[in-house]
Amino acid sequence: MRTDPRSSRRRFIAALSGGAAFGLAGCLATPGANFASYSTVGDSVDDLDYAAVLDRARSAGYGVEAPFYVNGRDRIGLPLDVPALADRFGEDARVLHVRFTYSETKSLEGGFTGAEAPRLTFVDDELGFAQPFRPVNLPPDDWLRERIALLFPDAEADELIADAETAASRTDDSLVSVGVDADPDFAGTHAAFAERASETTVPATQGDGWINLGYSENGTEFGSFAIVVPSAEIVTRDAGHRYEIKLDSAGGFRLQVRLPAGEELPESEYRGVFREMFETVGLPAERVDDYEFEYSPSVW
Repeated sequence: MRTDPRSSRRRFIAALSGGAAFGLAGCLATPGANFASYSTVGDSVDDLDYAAVLDRARSAGYGVEAPFYVNGRDRIGLPLDVPALADRFGEDARVLHVRFTYSETKSLEGGFTGAEAPRLTFVDDELGFAQPFRPVNLPPDDWLRERIALLFPDAEADELIADAETAASRTDDSLVSVGVDADPDFAGTHAAFAERASETTVPATQGDGWINLGYSENGTEFGSFAIVVPSAEIVTRDAGHRYEIKLDSAGGFRLQVRLPAGEELPESEYRGVFREMFETVGLPAERVDDYEFEYSPSVW
């Protein structure tokens, strides 16, 4: 049976849309540094007062490093110019990409790094990374035309489709991407998604502030917004060890303690420090005892 390439391809497309910051997800180490760590996968709390947590952390003398966008310090994406979503995720939320799903394997994705012009990427998950994309792998023109016109009302959809067909006939890559010289209409696209959707999914974040907002009709997802909200690191040191809470404004967080490579700590010690940090900044300290910490003796 052939290995399903979809999950790895999704990460690749997300990296194209989010830039280098996405590639740093989960890896905030100083370049060249080696250390051991205890870390959690992540958790989230509802109705988090993000600013108040950071204020309490600063008042307690903890280090607060912010803002991060995923795990990079440079702001990425474009402003989330959708009042309903801005009210939900905050005025600082950014859009990284918008995806339209044609079938189980074919999709169209608008990517927004914020550092360059928007791009449309055409994907067929039936292809492996070594198989070249061809015009036959594109969704039908009528379907593409409607989606492109929705996301980029001022763009020439037919010209973009022609560009994609030309690129697909020449490329050796497993996907095709073309630039768009027009501004996206996030509000109009969201309105169309919301009108059609019978359900919307918002997976919990885990400290990086990456939100995949999915829209489905009768159990089948037809579109999504990838949104990033600001995040921060709350840091303290105890007995020479660095304790970190990576927290995003959507309420997600994960924990990590760094110590010299190969060194270990008693479980009661690192749980005790995190419990005190939670109590100080206003996170649910009772959860600390339930977290599973994974130990890594070295980065390398």
